[in-house]
Amino acid sequence: MASPKSFVSWIAAAALGIFILFVVLPVFAIFTFSGLASFMSPEISASDKLVSVVELEGMITDSREIVEELYTQAANKHVKGIVLRVNSPGGAVGPSQEIYSAIKKIREQKPVVASMGAVAASGGLYASLAADRIFCQPGTLTGSIGVVLQLPNVHKITDKFGFEMVTITSGELKDAGNAFRATTKKELDYFQDTVNQAYAEFVEAVASSRGLERNDVKAFADGRVLLGSQALQYGVVDSFGDVYDAARAALELSGSPIAASEMPDLMYPSDKMKFFKKILESVTNISYFLQGNARIQYL
Repeated sequence: MASPKSFVSWIAAAALGIFILFVVLPVFAIFTFSGLASFMSPEISASDKLVSVVELEGMITDSREIVEELYTQAANKHVKGIVLRVNSPGGAVGPSQEIYSAIKKIREQKPVVASMGAVAASGGLYASLAADRIFCQPGTLTGSIGVVLQLPNVHKITDKFGFEMVTITSGELKDAGNAFRATTKKELDYFQDTVNQAYAEFVEAVASSRGLERNDVKAFADGRVLLGSQALQYGVVDSFGDVYDAARAALELSGSPIAASEMPDLMYPSDKMKFFKKILESVTNISYFLQGNARIQYL
């Protein structure tokens, strides 16, 4: 005879299977068909005012997805221009630079205009600098031009409790930043040089992309956050405007300007993936609930 727990698990699995069969798969089929239809429909293919909005959101830890999406939209013959919609406080140096470099190359195929949302600071600003034009709001938080390197160190705790980490290295700086011992002056100088180099590259990106002098950039490139109104005064952005204004600018740069009474056609390609992820999250949550296990979560 099956135990109550196995019976509950069987019911949960059956319910989950029914949900996938009759809810997820039909929705996914409709969703996929509508997505394909949006690219195949006469209205989209005939549109001379279609602009793709590629969203850069949250902390920048990896650049693969955003770079792939940018190149996909650059290759889409129906798309006249691209708006990079930025809502990011920044992130890792390398991925921010990769997005910047990709936009520089894509601009040779079609215009890219940056549209800053609530925040486009540090790495978010770095990525935006590659665009043909930059739009923001007076209250947008941007700037934060600088580099931070943090190294946790617990050697005082380990010394107190008698814990020792033995490290064998091939060079003096191979274990620089080792959390189990005090950091040497040579290591601190090494890290400072690394930060200074990354900072110099950031300042150069601002100066060269915005047509500013390096010394003028350094006057406000001390890590401070700038309001959009201040960024406009410093020449970091071009003008105030929303995503539609940015799309209008992209169409103008593409040689397909529209009248003031017309609205650009915006396409958010990333919305398709977001929608499907929401479906998968719903399936997971229902599965947890049906298994009958108590879970305390901050969500």
